[in-house]
Amino acid sequence: MFNYSDNLKTKRQMHAPAPGTDRLSAQLLQIVDGGLAGVIFIVPYVMGGRHPLGQLILAALAVLMALAWAIRQSIRPHPTWRPTWALALISAGAILIVLQMIPFPRSLLEWFAPRHENILPLWNAAQPGTAYLGAWSFISFTPTETQASLVLFLTYGLLFFVTVQRIKIIDDVERLLRWCAISVVCMALFGLVQYLAGNGKFFWFHSDPFTGTFEGAKGSFTNKNHFAHFLALGTGPLIWWLLHVSRRTQPRIHNTLHLSTNGFRYGELKTYLIGLALAIVLFAGLMSLSRGGMAALSLAAVVSTAVCYWVSASKGGFLGVLLASCVLIGVALSVFGLDHVGRRLETLTSDTTERLDRFGGRLEIWTSAAKAIPNCIWLGSGAGSFREVFPMYVNGALTENNEITHAENSYLHVLVETGAIGLGLILAGIALWSSWCVAGWKGDARINVCAGAIAGSLAAGTAQALVDFVWYVPACMAIMAILAACALRVSQFASANPRAAQPSSMSRLVPVAAVIILLSLGTWMIQNRIGPALAQPYWDQYLIALQAQNTAPPLADNADSTARRNAIDAAVQREKTLIEFLEKTVFWQPTHANAHLALAEAHLRLFDKLQMSTANPMTLVNIRDAAIDSGFSSREALCAWLARAFGDHWVHLDAALRHTRQSLSLCPLQGRGYIYLARLCFLDGMKGLFKQACIAQALRVRPFDGVVVSAAAAEAFLAGDTQQWLELSKHAFRCGRSYQRELITNLIANTPPEGIQGIIDFIITEFHPDLEGTQFLYAVCQKRSGPELLLALCQYQALQAEFEARSLNNLAAAEVWLEAQRLHTQLNNGPRALECARRALECNRNNYRVHYQLALCLMDQGLFAEAESHLHWCLQRSPGDKLLEIRLKEALKGKLDAERCAAIQKGSNF
Repeated sequence: MFNYSDNLKTKRQMHAPAPGTDRLSAQLLQIVDGGLAGVIFIVPYVMGGRHPLGQLILAALAVLMALAWAIRQSIRPHPTWRPTWALALISAGAILIVLQMIPFPRSLLEWFAPRHENILPLWNAAQPGTAYLGAWSFISFTPTETQASLVLFLTYGLLFFVTVQRIKIIDDVERLLRWCAISVVCMALFGLVQYLAGNGKFFWFHSDPFTGTFEGAKGSFTNKNHFAHFLALGTGPLIWWLLHVSRRTQPRIHNTLHLSTNGFRYGELKTYLIGLALAIVLFAGLMSLSRGGMAALSLAAVVSTAVCYWVSASKGGFLGVLLASCVLIGVALSVFGLDHVGRRLETLTSDTTERLDRFGGRLEIWTSAAKAIPNCIWLGSGAGSFREVFPMYVNGALTENNEITHAENSYLHVLVETGAIGLGLILAGIALWSSWCVAGWKGDARINVCAGAIAGSLAAGTAQALVDFVWYVPACMAIMAILAACALRVSQFASANPRAAQPSSMSRLVPVAAVIILLSLGTWMIQNRIGPALAQPYWDQYLIALQAQNTAPPLADNADSTARRNAIDAAVQREKTLIEFLEKTVFWQPTHANAHLALAEAHLRLFDKLQMSTANPMTLVNIRDAAIDSGFSSREALCAWLARAFGDHWVHLDAALRHTRQSLSLCPLQGRGYIYLARLCFLDGMKGLFKQACIAQALRVRPFDGVVVSAAAAEAFLAGDTQQWLELSKHAFRCGRSYQRELITNLIANTPPEGIQGIIDFIITEFHPDLEGTQFLYAVCQKRSGPELLLALCQYQALQAEFEARSLNNLAAAEVWLEAQRLHTQLNNGPRALECARRALECNRNNYRVHYQLALCLMDQGLFAEAESHLHWCLQRSPGDKLLEIRLKEALKGKLDAERCAAIQKGSNF
């Protein structure tokens, strides 16, 4: 085996720096080490690096490390570096992202992105007489997000490159593995304490707009899957550390003649402490309640343990500590969360993918994301664009209350955003690190164990990426970049070629040029992340305030004028507060497309609320049509008319138009922006042709957004196109519950009492509402119609309940069968109600309500003996229930009466 330590000493003597530079060189090396420590220990605690502040810190550390390395090489008499094929992949990836974010002439864009013209007709239709918004000249649909993605990609590349250069001997690899293990243990402890003794806020003070800390152990990650993934990445290094310490302790145990008592105790204690740390990490992963995270942890542990056991000379002691860790995990689970973890693990054995992920909708997300691939097959839709591209292909009901930001599959996500070329580069990178790990197994035992630990962690990251977007968590990707660099160096240490582990010489001009490039590139990278880091707190405050506003109780219908006035004033103040948060957001981050669109929406809502208290409460659509019909000769004349007719608050319309245009210029896939543009286009003197083009463009980019489709339907109705209104209304009806309720409410509210039956038949015939939709329809109609007119609707509702119950699994079906039983009881159809109650019992025999309702149905049908058994079952679980006791007495009396009648009947027969 090649002795790289002796050869390294020779190289150090040959390339020793001048005496005056020794101190500076050592300080620069300390900066590199400090940057690596910051990446491993600090970045994960800034919301897993997903927060812009975490991204800023990560980018700054990577740039600082790279500058320190380049400066150190520039002052050395003989600068060196370690070349690797990975740099070619990193360079190709960077070039791909750069191509996505730079403007192209139309001829080249048609070649690079041929589907853009079909997706964005309002931006590409330049024929005379057609509506035209501008020219979209980017491959990416979100160029600013693509720039942010480039910053992160370059950050990972710099981190990998500098780590490769920094690792000189195997001790450096082991030190990094030890750091990763310590970081993961600290995160596991923090996650457990926060979960078991938290208040729902991260770090006990930070409120996230979308999640809390009660759903499972999360640590500083907003997603429990990412927390578990981070732990999986450190599991391999932790198992390596356990074996490393046990191997160093084992010879002392056998050679007690040369062993001090204190040393023996310290070695054993260290082994047991690391075993305890491993148990804590695995227990924290289980308490995350992440199925994918549990699987990734298991994979990392199995691979690393298998390799360590294979090369271990002290298999008994190593396995003993592992078994003790497993016992500790079992004890901790029995105390804190065995039931929760057990229920999550049971879903891993589900029969179908739908049942496995019935709440997450991953299969539907994957299917919808796959539909986007033909439109961006080679170069993708732009790094960071998935959030905006995905709604073009997904059913609106899935995204009605949730924004899908990632594909829940990192490979599919990469394919959509960067095309086949980007996915090919990723797969090549996986193949490259895999080959490094395999090559590392050819070394001696020390190198072999390091390779096994690294392989286990990287395998976990690669596997979990199949069901999650773990590659888009900067803290996790930074650790993977460091581990990949360690894998490269381990493979070089294990090589039989003496030159494989040694650096190559380079011209002194190269590091000098690198310093200059890094200064300019690093400045841009850091500057790109400063604005988002400063803007994010205001954006979070806006989201929290918006949630509070949307969940506020509505004003009662019978409220007096004073209450209504106060409610309007409060709503106006809330909108002004939202606008204040958003203005600060776009001040620090002018390229925040969603913030600009939210500002447009807030200004429109504020205008509507202010209009409610004026003498001329016209709607915006009516104002637009009146302005277009008036044909003002200039914008000044239009503005003067608006000020006279509606007061000073008309300026909110102008602000809404300005922010709408800004939002669309940053991302042309903002479907609601085109709807707002269609309503506000009269401020720029645009006519009906432009309005129709905006609506058509909105439907092209957001065909499943209920807001867009409903607005388009309303425009069709105003234009007198009832057929188009009906088609669009049917489409909106399928976009989510809120749009179903809005349509039903509007149709019923605008129908006279004598037409209620007809409109009910129209809704059922044309829209085919499901059970929940039918229930809402019944509730709305009940306020305006007598029960005799709702008989047919109740019958339809009962049949719909039976139909849906047959398509559900047992536990969920039981509740729907009970709803069908209630409806049939309401219709005085006792036999059918009894049949539905029996079906509910078949689906869930441990449901108290099922037994009780079945008993009532049995009593209604005179089956008192059977009803008695079910009432006894209920009374055993709810002793002392007076109503149950009364029902049981009625059943017993009915049973005795039935037996007496049967006896009398039998005697009369004789």
